[in-house]
Amino acid sequence: MTEDQFPVQSIEELNKELKSFLEPDHNLKMPSNARCYTIIGNTSGSREQLLINEIINKIPPFMKVFIVFENSFHACSEFVRDNFSHPVEKVISLDEIGGVKGGIINLDWTIPSRLKTLLMLIELMGDDCVICLATGSNADGQVKERVNMVAHISNKIVISVNKQDDWSLCPAFHLAHVEGMQRANFALWEKINLDEGYQYNLTVLSCEEMKQLDIS
Repeated sequence: MTEDQFPVQSIEELNKELKSFLEPDHNLKMPSNARCYTIIGNTSGSREQLLINEIINKIPPFMKVFIVFENSFHACSEFVRDNFSHPVEKVISLDEIGGVKGGIINLDWTIPSRLKTLLMLIELMGDDCVICLATGSNADGQVKERVNMVAHISNKIVISVNKQDDWSLCPAFHLAHVEGMQRANFALWEKINLDEGYQYNLTVLSCEEMKQLDIS
């Protein structure tokens, strides 16, 4: 069934489920003491958290790290320490930014006024840091809309993709052809079964390389 064959009721229900986005605030500037990575899993199972950890592991140890989740994440400190890379050790509030080496912040960064508050506090803190803007789940097909909100303050934009899932890979391939996505990189995860357990292999492609990928 093609899109134009969907019952009107189905289209209306679909539109109700899609998130509405405000216009980006292009006056927002990333503070000089911070770098911003936008890290977005395009669909369920695209392993956004794995990609976040992969990036954190490459950040110099003297820098603070804050993961900012659009969708609220609630977990005890033990769970966070077991599942996220150091120095991300717990969920923190905005007023704790100056007193920790890193943490998870629940803040809908797609709302410009809330993002402005975060950046102001980061600037006042003064310490060098990396901010990872992520969904806390997945973009549910609305990657472009989220990238558009923060592309002007992002040092890097990385889309996390499940290479073995057509519902993740095919949309990512088509996204690479969308105007405004040229700066994005695509992190393709592939689950490899081993004699004992499994591992995830990662391949990172530029937007141009993603366009050349054979998805047949």
